[in-house]
Amino acid sequence: MRLIGVCGRSGCGKSIFCDIARQKGLVVIDCDKVYRELVSKPSQCLAELEIAFGNDIIENGALNRKKLASIVFNSAEKLALLNEITHKHIIDRVDEILSTCAEDSVVLLDAPTLFESGISDRCELIIGITASDEACVSRITERDNLTETQALERLSNQKSTEFFLENCDIIIYNETTLTDFKTASEEVLEELMQ
Repeated sequence: MRLIGVCGRSGCGKSIFCDIARQKGLVVIDCDKVYRELVSKPSQCLAELEIAFGNDIIENGALNRKKLASIVFNSAEKLALLNEITHKHIIDRVDEILSTCAEDSVVLLDAPTLFESGISDRCELIIGITASDEACVSRITERDNLTETQALERLSNQKSTEFFLENCDIIIYNETTLTDFKTASEEVLEELMQ
C-alpha cells in the first residue's frame, strides 16, 4: 500500500484534487470528515473535548464546531490543546480504515494538519496544494460564508505557503483557472497510478 499525504492551506483546492483522485478510483481518506464523524455523536474524542473546553461546546449530543472554533482560533495554546486531543483519535480511525484497504492500494490522506499530527512521517510522498492568500480568502469567504477578516484569521493559524513549498515532495499550484488546476492534478495523479 502506498500512503500519500495531501495538504495545503484552507481554500487551496485540496478537495477538488481529492475528488479527481476518487474519480480515478484511488482511495481518499478525508481527515476533516473523519473528525466530523468523531464529534457528531457521543465518543471518547467528544468527551475529552468537553472536559478541555467546557460543556458549552456540546449541542444535542454533538460538537458545536462554530462555538469551539470561536474559542480555539484566537489562542495558539487552545488550538494546540484541540490538536493534541483530536489528532490521536483521527489517527486511530485512519488506521482502522487503512486496515481495510487492499495491499496494492494507493491511498491519499487528505489531512489539513498532516505535519502537526505527525502522520506525515508515515507517508511515502507528500503533495502540497498552494494558492495565494488572496485566492484562498476569496474561496473561503464564498464557501464557508465567512468575512474576509475571519478568513484571514483562519489562514494565519495555518502553516504558511513557504512551509509547504519547503516540506512537500510535489507542489501543485492553484493560481489560474480551475481547468488548469484540474489538468495539473490529473497529470500528478496519472503518475502516481503508474
